[in-house]
Amino acid sequence: MSANTLAEASPVTTWWDEDTILPLRRSVAEWRSIVLDAYVVQPTLSLTTQQGQRLWGMDAPTCTYVLDSLVDARVLARTAEGQYCRPEFVGAVEAAGIM
Repeated sequence: MSANTLAEASPVTTWWDEDTILPLRRSVAEWRSIVLDAYVVQPTLSLTTQQGQRLWGMDAPTCTYVLDSLVDARVLARTAEGQYCRPEFVGAVEAAGIM
């Protein structure tokens, strides 16, 4: 195929939809399970609310609620800098100054 033939070829139809993708609708229990799974797989995981939003695709109020509910249940802890991590790693996160 020559360069002229390529230039004359018809445009390719895109296979994806250009519409905005809406966030998945999940219950709080489902979100808690997703978050807990992440901390089980990566025990030293330390995230801010904003990082959690991006990682899990949650809106801000849902992410804050889920993370804070896990802190209330003493499954997670929140550092002074706003990082959510497992309670046994709070000291390491604060010592490292991770932000």
